[in-house]
Amino acid sequence: MMSVVGVCHFFSHFYQLALPPLFVLIHQVEGHSYASLALLVTVMYSVSFALQLPVGFFVDRYGARPILMAGVALFAAATMLYGLIPGYPALVVLSVVAGAANSVFHPADYSILNASVTKLRLGRAFSIHNFGGFMGYAAAPILMSGMGALWGWKTAVLVAGAAGLMTVVAAVALSGDFRDSSHTRRDQNSRSDLKTDLRLLFSAPALICVVFFALLSAGQMGPQWFGDKIYYLAHNIPVVIGNSYISMFVVGIMAGVIIGGFAADKARDHLKLAFGSFFLSGVGMFLMAIVPPSPEIIYPLFVVTGFLFGFGFSSRDMVVSSLAPPESSGKVFGFVFSGLDIGAAAGPIVYGYLIGSGRHLEAFYVSALLIGLAGVSVFAAGKSALARTARSDQAGA
Repeated sequence: MMSVVGVCHFFSHFYQLALPPLFVLIHQVEGHSYASLALLVTVMYSVSFALQLPVGFFVDRYGARPILMAGVALFAAATMLYGLIPGYPALVVLSVVAGAANSVFHPADYSILNASVTKLRLGRAFSIHNFGGFMGYAAAPILMSGMGALWGWKTAVLVAGAAGLMTVVAAVALSGDFRDSSHTRRDQNSRSDLKTDLRLLFSAPALICVVFFALLSAGQMGPQWFGDKIYYLAHNIPVVIGNSYISMFVVGIMAGVIIGGFAADKARDHLKLAFGSFFLSGVGMFLMAIVPPSPEIIYPLFVVTGFLFGFGFSSRDMVVSSLAPPESSGKVFGFVFSGLDIGAAAGPIVYGYLIGSGRHLEAFYVSALLIGLAGVSVFAAGKSALARTARSDQAGA
């Protein structure tokens, strides 16, 4: 069950990066400007942000499994159609469809994991989910650019989309025993109350979590999206070597995600674990700006920083899970994870400004600050939730 959810999350992240590695080829073949192609990414993330909360409500009411499977199928179909329907307007419309498909994964995945996995293994379940996502991020640039170079960009998206559609068939067959928040709602005979739901979503802990995810997403972009460009412009390090630094960062994240899942299952204080992990990874990003740019230093720095960043993910998810009543986990996770799309939309603007104005290494300082603030905010969210629970218990007594 955990592996099926992880594979679905893999395709979510893979399809998010399906087009960007092909932008050079699309520009050369179709003549679309790079600015117009970059707009497609903004469209996708904007639609995903707008729909995550409504999808969360649907997950809690109608069930996560059909919505998750529909999301994978829709994302795969949109990716295939990029290569079949000519013209830029079609790319825009399909990016809207892709954003709608992307909006289902966090509310559906976490609703399933929360309801289907025992608390003793929930940290590992979250780690497999996150590992699948980062595998998608790691695989997409390599596979899409490779297939594009061999067969052209249209064939590349057709093959990628077809792989997702075939996976959906297998996932449907293997997911019959999934439980989710809708099952919990029926078991408890719980009825939806919009006023209560909105009070939960707009409580201090949930709002702080939205800020946390926005900070986390934007902070991660510094080393992972722009590290190669920063080192090239600041130290004249070839982009190929800069890309290898980014690869080591992602490898470190994936290792940290797996080990962090086991640590989260053993830990008694997820707040301190998440805070410490993200704060120290912020320190690592700060060091990226000031250490000598030699490979002997940069490679281990990127690996260790990535490891610390990934190590906190499962504990982060355990903190968010503690905020979500079992029958409302879809909407809570959909709401707080919308912060990722906020950070993904805003981050490139900040980094692009710094790099374009010649303040290249300052981009790492911004990343360090954002990740450090993310660590503080997840700690604050957890403390706020504990205080809220204590007040409720006192009122009930």
